[in-house]
Amino acid sequence: MSASPQVPEDAAPEGALRERQALRASAEFLARLLLVEVDERTLDTARDPTIRTALGELGIEFPAREEQQAWLEERAAEFHELFLRPASGPLVQSIWEQGRYGGDAWVRVRHLARRAGFEFQGEAARGAAHDHLGSLLLLWVACDSEAQEVAGEITRAHFAWALAPLARIQSTGGFYGAVAGAVRALLDELGVPSRPGERDPFT
Repeated sequence: MSASPQVPEDAAPEGALRERQALRASAEFLARLLLVEVDERTLDTARDPTIRTALGELGIEFPAREEQQAWLEERAAEFHELFLRPASGPLVQSIWEQGRYGGDAWVRVRHLARRAGFEFQGEAARGAAHDHLGSLLLLWVACDSEAQEVAGEITRAHFAWALAPLARIQSTGGFYGAVAGAVRALLDELGVPSRPGERDPFT
């Protein structure tokens, strides 16, 4: 799948503009699910009818209010197992491409953020690396309407590496498996090229 050229928002049809805004909203919500455990505030956001419908179509479901405390505790344990344990392979581009934090991708992303006037401080939960997939999605959201050249560079150079770890997480099933599948679908919609045969170094 190849992405169609991004049309400046002031020249886009109203329907296309709404669709792009919805895409950015989904990307931002998914980014935060990758950066930090689900909490009550996240659940409140997820109950917005528009977001709930969009996520439900992707298989991401949330509990009823009376069940949410136990559900949140279970998701916290899953988040730690899938995203925080070193053996799991953190969703950080430099780690996947160079085996360390602060690699070439990190440097390039910092440069792109400066070009776009984007400040990571306070945005990336837990002080996540700037080339963490969640941070990259937040940067893409911030640039997609106002700094489209930067958004395009993020899409071309900073998302394809994530397809392998997302596929592994998706295969585990459950809530975060569905989240990983939704992020893969988002990247596909953006036209992110696949890397056939790429080895997962954490399996």
